[in-house]
Amino acid sequence: MPERDFHIDCSMTYGDMRRYAEALDVAISSELLPAGVKGIYDENLRMIIIDRSLDYTQKRCTLVHELFHWSYFDNSCDPVLHAKAEKRTRRLTAELLVPAKRFDCVDPEYEGDAALIANDMNVTMQVLRDYKELVLDRRQYA
Repeated sequence: MPERDFHIDCSMTYGDMRRYAEALDVAISSELLPAGVKGIYDENLRMIIIDRSLDYTQKRCTLVHELFHWSYFDNSCDPVLHAKAEKRTRRLTAELLVPAKRFDCVDPEYEGDAALIANDMNVTMQVLRDYKELVLDRRQYA
């Protein structure tokens, strides 16, 4: 099945992303979710739920993450398929939100300080870690 397409870029705020995403074939809602759950995508309902207790950077990163699940029609209970989909989604989220050229500039500027880099790029520490582990390592061996 071909993926659904969406056009979000790293310069957009959470509000910009949310307004854009609401025009897609997916419902978006904010609710209090269980501890440790930042977002949920349900393919059967075509609904994304974002934990309303998150800060805007977390909501921004979570919305992009869940939109990638939406774009690939992810809805698997199979642990192997779920793990593959999650890794793909984390990599794509990091690729989108951490542009390589920008990272290459800010990394030396902040002497590799992950918290400063994440703050500068308006991403969570998890997205930055995913970038380093799932994207940067691939770039170095390409």
